[in-house]
Amino acid sequence: MEGIYLSSASYLLLFGLAILWAVLSVLKRPKGSAPGPTPLPVLGSLHLLGGYELPYQAFDKLSSKYGPVFGIRLGSVECLVVSSLETVKEILINKGEHFDSRPNFSRYLNIFGGDKDNSLAFCDWSELQKTRREMIRDHTFPKAFSSKFHQLESLLNRELVVLCDQLSKGVTNIKPIMLHTCANVFMSFFTNTRFQLEDPVYSKILMYFDIIFYEVNQGYAADFMPWLNPMLMNNMKKMRKLGKIIREFMDERVVSNGGQEGDLLHMLLESVESGKMNRENAMFALEDIIGGHTAIANLIIKILGFISNQPEVQKKMQEEVDAVTCGKNIKLEDRLMMPYTEAVILESIRHICSPIVPHVASQDTTVNDYHVEKGTLIFLNNYTLNMSPELWTEPEKFSPERFLTEDGRLIKPEHFLPFGGGRRSCMGYKMTQYVSFSVLATMMQKYSIAPHPTNGKVPRGDLALPFDTLKFIFNPR
Repeated sequence: MEGIYLSSASYLLLFGLAILWAVLSVLKRPKGSAPGPTPLPVLGSLHLLGGYELPYQAFDKLSSKYGPVFGIRLGSVECLVVSSLETVKEILINKGEHFDSRPNFSRYLNIFGGDKDNSLAFCDWSELQKTRREMIRDHTFPKAFSSKFHQLESLLNRELVVLCDQLSKGVTNIKPIMLHTCANVFMSFFTNTRFQLEDPVYSKILMYFDIIFYEVNQGYAADFMPWLNPMLMNNMKKMRKLGKIIREFMDERVVSNGGQEGDLLHMLLESVESGKMNRENAMFALEDIIGGHTAIANLIIKILGFISNQPEVQKKMQEEVDAVTCGKNIKLEDRLMMPYTEAVILESIRHICSPIVPHVASQDTTVNDYHVEKGTLIFLNNYTLNMSPELWTEPEKFSPERFLTEDGRLIKPEHFLPFGGGRRSCMGYKMTQYVSFSVLATMMQKYSIAPHPTNGKVPRGDLALPFDTLKFIFNPR
């Protein structure tokens, strides 16, 4: 095979030029920029994130030194870390249009067909994104007591029968059946398509969705030092392959059905016919929304992980669900009368401390009067907002009561922002609330839950769990 070969001297020259460029770029710091650690050549300040259980704990420590807004270079990427509620609001709401882009990580490009704008969460803001959000909002935010609200309730009850049937058979490895439950709710609600539990192809597709979700939620040094990407080549190839298989399945066994009038699939196909968006954009949007089932399934498993070790929490939830439902099927409207169960969900989310998807400055601007250049990556430090002892009493303790008033009403502190805010807020948070409540309340109605002996500590700092994960013992009540 022919190739181009460089002498040792040439390699040394190139390496020397790279080091010189890195040193010069380190020395260049725009006037008026936020304080922060002095970066090293090539690495930047990536080395400061090591040695912690969670990398966000490093942000917490650096924030105590440099303040609630500080700059940090990770590899070749200029970043700004924001840890105060006021400044988070400035970025999400007051200057939302200044920070409505997303990072250009190669991993995202691989997962979304080479174009991050195919993704709903990882795309830059555009007219296409605005169109998609407006269209999808009517489906992911079903209004209380509307026909879609009751349709969702009916679909949940149907799938929960299947779930509980499996649990009554002694299933302990809950991940596959939980993915199936949440996915079938989403498939039925958004596309009028449903799959049997025994369908082996569908089971594989749900596993692939889950693997990709886990991948998206991981952080790699290569995200900030692109020259390391060749080391991830095999992993990227695997993600491209899984994504291709999912898209072929969706096209052949879901999209081909056409949906029914008024559902999301039908509306997306109409938008393609009318020229509002091309087919690739529409199908990736559908795949993204359907993929939201994975986030909910992982969330529910983590909630079970927390409460399986807290029988007193389970007892309060069971007393609440028994008083409200009297043994009948869970209704979505029951959420309003079950504040303790809702508080358990919120407390679990707080402990997960799942980071808000990073934003990127789409123009030169300011944050807290500091200069921020276009292209700067913004970390909204959810760890501090969720775990600071200045904001929460005994933050390490699992205590649903912190989300309740003395008379038992649900409250959400202003600094609790698990779903972001503004124009880039999570499009699926209402579905997350409805589905997680229904599944959890039904489980508490029918079972007491104990951890499996193989379980370790519930992972924190990330919503995603590996496919082979926590297991539980479900004891019928």
